[in-house]
Amino acid sequence: MNLTDPAVLIVVGAFLLVLGYGLVAGLSKKTQGFFRLIGIGVIAFGILSWSGISIFNEEQPPATTVGAFEVTASESLAQLTVDNNARTINWAINIGNYSTPAFVSNCQYFSVAFTVDRGLGTVGLVQTYGDVTTVPSVTNDTTSVSTPILTKTGDQYNAIWTRADATTVYDMVTLTIAEDDDGVRVTLNMTASLTAVQSMHQYDVVNIGLMIGGEVWTVSVLDTT
Repeated sequence: MNLTDPAVLIVVGAFLLVLGYGLVAGLSKKTQGFFRLIGIGVIAFGILSWSGISIFNEEQPPATTVGAFEVTASESLAQLTVDNNARTINWAINIGNYSTPAFVSNCQYFSVAFTVDRGLGTVGLVQTYGDVTTVPSVTNDTTSVSTPILTKTGDQYNAIWTRADATTVYDMVTLTIAEDDDGVRVTLNMTASLTAVQSMHQYDVVNIGLMIGGEVWTVSVLDTT
């Protein structure tokens, strides 16, 4: 029995009224009064709920996703190259030399804007997400110490999503496309670790995994030093 169903509430309230008005033998006057009071309240709740006024304060899911999404990426940094067909982003990093390394031309920074549009059959208010799914580590040949390719702030990788309203979140972001919108835009910023890149060899590649709008993307970090 679903006690949040208005019809069920009204039926239960009516049954309580039957008890309250003495139609069942053996109940005291005090008990009958109690059932009458509760019955009237339950019926009132049922009528309010039937009218569209929630009395249970249930959180409804914000959207039902039907169909799919179309994702395109764009960048403006010289060290990044986007291939929307292959869903790959190449990130070329140069640290000058391995003995006294330093990032050349701020190539440690990654900034890519993703536009997530409705796919065919996707209607109404819908939600999807962006997620940094894989952050590889690089092992130093000399020390055998492994270092993640991205720097961290506390326990969080510096992989930060920024929505169009300027709100930010680490690692995973929820994206809501309003009923009257065609899509949304979100930017992913990441910062490479100098220690990790120093542990790579020339032309080594490590791949960072992304999932956005249901699509799998790959960020290929290339050591061009």
